[in-house]
Amino acid sequence: MTEMTLTRTHQLSPKIKQSRLKRDWMDDTYNKHAYRCLPLSAANVNGWEIILQKEIVAIWDGGMSVPRIISDDSFNGRTIANCNKIGMIDIHLGWAFGTEQGFDTVVTGSPNFFIDGLEPLTALIPSNWWPDEVQMTWRFTTPGKEVVLPEGMPFAFFYIQPSHLLEEVNFKIKNLWDDNELIEKRMSYSDAKMKKQIDEPWTWMNGIRTGLNERGEQIGPRHDSLVQLAEPEISEVYNVD
Repeated sequence: MTEMTLTRTHQLSPKIKQSRLKRDWMDDTYNKHAYRCLPLSAANVNGWEIILQKEIVAIWDGGMSVPRIISDDSFNGRTIANCNKIGMIDIHLGWAFGTEQGFDTVVTGSPNFFIDGLEPLTALIPSNWWPDEVQMTWRFTTPGKEVVLPEGMPFAFFYIQPSHLLEEVNFKIKNLWDDNELIEKRMSYSDAKMKKQIDEPWTWMNGIRTGLNERGEQIGPRHDSLVQLAEPEISEVYNVD
């Protein structure tokens, strides 16, 4: 168990929630088929999102130009976004992150969440000692296009990770063709999967979800639900009309 400290940087800081499962493009797949992919759905909710308080519309003319915000950039009298970098827009988080020693915070865009005309940048924050708020930056991809960031969208996504975990990773290389038993298992599963796709179109083997192989044998843990993360209890400092 570890603790994260969220420090308001003003009295109207945006809401923070566990990242939502829903993605519009996943809703648009056949019978919402994309949600059947457990690794995809699990990634969607494996962190926290910060929610945009007001719609922002911006445009970039291309080249070395600085984009322009063409909508109101304030929420209850406070600026929530600005453009002062070439081809980018910054949105203020309204929070500073603090983690215990040994943990950092990754700030990026929500997994599998897309905005036409923008792509999120990713930052690794040494939140175990850095005291200040950072900003969420999005990069424009299409010159001359008005880009809309709608109210209520997750404009930032964050999670924490051990500071030196990746430095402690070593790699071991194996060849599939040297493991006859594994080859047989993969071929058997592949054959069963192909047969199922023919006999029952638009269905899944659900091996990762159930932990079962094609013979119904338990080879891994069962996942009946997605991870449930704690959410901060954020009360308003005061009400603004």
